[in-house]
Amino acid sequence: MKKSSQNHRVSLPALVLLTLMPVGLTACNQTGNPAEPGGRWVSIVMGILLLLAYLGLVIYLWRAGKLSTWFAAGSTAFRLKTRGARLKSELKGLERDKAALLDELGEKAWAARVSDPSYEGAYNQLLTVQGQIDGAADHRRSLEEKKAELVEQREAVVERFDQQIEALKNQQAGVEHDLTDAKNRVRALEADLDAVAQEKVRFQHDVKDTRSRIIEMERSDDPDKVEQLRELNSRLSSLTASLLDATNAEPELAAQLPGLQNQVLALSTQFNELQGQIQALEGDLKSELLPLDDQLEALEKQIKTKSSEIKTFEEQLAQMAKALGVQVEKARPFSPELTELYQKLDVIISKVDFKAQAKEDVSSNLGAVDKTASRNFYVLLLIGVLIIVLAILLLTGVV
Repeated sequence: MKKSSQNHRVSLPALVLLTLMPVGLTACNQTGNPAEPGGRWVSIVMGILLLLAYLGLVIYLWRAGKLSTWFAAGSTAFRLKTRGARLKSELKGLERDKAALLDELGEKAWAARVSDPSYEGAYNQLLTVQGQIDGAADHRRSLEEKKAELVEQREAVVERFDQQIEALKNQQAGVEHDLTDAKNRVRALEADLDAVAQEKVRFQHDVKDTRSRIIEMERSDDPDKVEQLRELNSRLSSLTASLLDATNAEPELAAQLPGLQNQVLALSTQFNELQGQIQALEGDLKSELLPLDDQLEALEKQIKTKSSEIKTFEEQLAQMAKALGVQVEKARPFSPELTELYQKLDVIISKVDFKAQAKEDVSSNLGAVDKTASRNFYVLLLIGVLIIVLAILLLTGVV
């Protein structure tokens, strides 16, 4: 009998919905044809009938006592589900806070080296990883010390060669200065020789020209012949003396040129020899630095590898230390460094337990709610929304 009553409560809203919806759809078809007369009034009447039918259904359920039962069940279920969702969210937040405190507890317990027989195995694993870190760190330190020695050795080699090369470059700078000066003197002497040769040619031409003019003057009947001859002879004597001086100066200047040219050659040779010595020293420097640089490069790779290895161990150690927090919280060994965390954990755990119990109570209460009545309430609400929307469409002539 009870089962039959429940079936009746479930099927009644659905039956009403199945009865009213075809009527509404028929009205929609009729009003959707603007050529059919009276279609607008039919839609209005159908809209009002739908609303009245739904209102009648609600009144019937209210008078039968089902509406209050369904409303109580539906509202109670909604309230309990809302509270359950809120409690679930709060529990997640508390669990995150608890996990963070446990991680911190493990880290501080390991940092303070707080051990306990209950987690001796995990603690020994941490000691093993720490030993690996220390061993790798010692190895890296020895590699860095060897690298520092090689760097110092390399700097000494560079300094030694730099001093020798600097000395040669200073000497080369002096030779270059002397070479430039000697080349300038050679160019000046060559210019002087060219000038003397040109003067010699000019004097020879002037002497020849003057002698020709004297011969012509001696043959002429010019009344100033004597005076002009005297001037021409005086000019010829001066030109002859200048030509003699130029002729004598030319070999003297030419005699100086080979010595200066030899000096330029010697200085140029010395400059090139110094440049060769500098290049040889630079080559020797590269040869001595090459094995040192190879060793330094190999050490850099080893140090990088060790650093990566240490980083991996440290990450592993950090995770293991955090995981230790759960076991430390269970054992709770005495340590001043951990007392405050114990107190915080107690507060968090009590909150978690309280919220979890509250969530269980909500679940229990939700299970006691009449699910059929609650479902009927929501179905009734859905039917009401559909009917109101359809009625509005019919009354406004939208459809």
